[in-house]
Amino acid sequence: MLKNGRLNKASWQRVFATLLFLVTCHVSAVPTDEITQMLKGQEDAWNRGDLDAYMQGYWKSEQLRFVSNGKFRYGWEETLAAYKKNYPNKEALGELKFTIKEIKMLSNYAAMVVGRWDLRRIKDAPTGVFTLLIEKIDDRWVITMDHSSD
Repeated sequence: MLKNGRLNKASWQRVFATLLFLVTCHVSAVPTDEITQMLKGQEDAWNRGDLDAYMQGYWKSEQLRFVSNGKFRYGWEETLAAYKKNYPNKEALGELKFTIKEIKMLSNYAAMVVGRWDLRRIKDAPTGVFTLLIEKIDDRWVITMDHSSD
């Protein structure tokens, strides 16, 4: 392998192949951890009472789609306004817990996430389910479509 303190050509090829393999494995890794972290960040922001930070998990676009309680919402601004109207204070927000049941990768840039949401408040404890389309846009995983129900 070493000749006069230097790697021979075959050794260099093995080192290069090993590095290429490691880089390829890293690049092609399934990004479910990143998606889980993004949703955890949303959960944490909600529990701090910070709806503006919570909304960072959503695609900041008029093409964002949100379906809940028989209503269709279009756009990031409209979704944020609805959240602020329906959850005007920390008491209304309560404490949110997401339980992810499945993350199905649809491509390297899209995933479907199915789970449950649970809210604990002083007066009640609503619960429901969600299906999210999450896409990698501008190098960030964001929710582009949210269908949540009780």
